[in-house]
Order: sequence, then structure tokens, then C-alpha cells
Amino acid sequence: MPVNGLQGRADGLAARVEALAAALRESRISDETASRLLSHASTAALQALTLELLLEQPQPAADAVVELAALVAPVAVPVEAAA
Repeated sequence: MPVNGLQGRADGLAARVEALAAALRESRISDETASRLLSHASTAALQALTLELLLEQPQPAADAVVELAALVAPVAVPVEAAA
């Protein structure tokens, strides 16, 4: 099964977070510090993927925007017709 771009980047970031975890274990820093660093790294990875996903969304076509604007524009009702 081919890996799409976003999935590939997610896998790459996950591998880096796992490598950070291994490096932290080997450095013998406190569990509290390691947890805090891994939490920040995981949050940053998720934010990067979210941003990438948002940037991959196609921009609406100009015609679609005009049509949408026409649908939500207020409709002018003549005073005589309203009475």
C-alpha cells in the first residue's frame, strides 16, 4: 500500500520523536524532564501535521466564491411587496 505525502511525514515525525525518547533514556535524565520534552515534541509534531493538512486543502474556485456570496447576500424586497 503506497504511503501518501502526509502519512509519510507523520511517520517520519513519529520516528524522530521515538529517536528522541531513546536518546533521553540513554542520557539518564530525570523521567519528569524526559516526559516534558517528549510531550512538547509530540505537540509540535501534531501542530506541524495539522498546519500541513490545512495548507494542502484546495482553494475554492473564484466562481464558487461568487456563487456562495450570491446565496448569502441579503435579498432586497420592495416595500410594496412586503406590505
